[in-house]
Amino acid sequence: MATLSGQKVKNAFASLLKLATNTATTSLKNVESGDGVATALQLATGKVGINGTLEFPTAPATGSTEVKALLLNASNQVVERSLNAAAFSGGALTTASLPLAVSGSDVRMANPSSISDIGTPASGDRFLIYDASLTTWKRIDYSALSALINPGAYQSAPELVARTRDPLSLTSTHQYLEFENIGTASTESNKIGDATTYFDLNTAYGGTNDAIEFYQDDGIYQVTLCAAITTGGGAGCVVEFNFAINGAVVNVNETTLGTGTAHFITQSTFFNLIAGDLISVTAAETGGGTVSIDQYSILHIRKL
Repeated sequence: MATLSGQKVKNAFASLLKLATNTATTSLKNVESGDGVATALQLATGKVGINGTLEFPTAPATGSTEVKALLLNASNQVVERSLNAAAFSGGALTTASLPLAVSGSDVRMANPSSISDIGTPASGDRFLIYDASLTTWKRIDYSALSALINPGAYQSAPELVARTRDPLSLTSTHQYLEFENIGTASTESNKIGDATTYFDLNTAYGGTNDAIEFYQDDGIYQVTLCAAITTGGGAGCVVEFNFAINGAVVNVNETTLGTGTAHFITQSTFFNLIAGDLISVTAAETGGGTVSIDQYSILHIRKL
């Protein structure tokens, strides 16, 4: 029906549009046909709603200079937003500048060999690091990383200098060397470098600090005994040192002492040690003389 002209109301009211109820308010109301069929159009005093598909029978004109777009916000309202011109003309990312690289649908870090060498890092230079506890990427400055890796500037190889506790009078029966606690005084045993996580004193054989326990980092260790010895004088005294790992003797040093009362023995050996190993040293006098090992003799252990 193209026109209402000459039509009776009873024949034309179905083609008329009306609000579902009463008059227009601030709330959206369905626009219906005269016989109560709801359309996709909704009206209010301050807005228009589409309860269905918004369709253009004829496509809108194409523009090439506009930098604004219509978008939906979280409330499904149409809003305007200004965009950079590249949003309309840039297209998909197909190339990237170092250190990024694009391969198909993947964006990744490029091979480091393609990136110029920094040379000598400066304190403000930064590394990319993944924070596993927060599951996010962060940065760390070279100065902070350097301090974490090497907190005391220079770190020597892990070392333990174990000093004997008391003078030890030797007999024909082997006795364990016992060592001073770890401390800072000149007479105490102490650790050097990052030795804290490598080895410590252990009371394993009935004495006090009569063994050294290795915590981690399998490898070759140099073990050196520097023993100051006092005898009753005269030649013929014989001192025997047994080096043991986990209670099993693996190295024996036997030294015959000359005349005089003061002697010094240095014995160095090497062991392949693993985490959990215990190293101990016992001493005995096998020649029948009077011999004692002086206080603060040293057992020095160093990871190679």
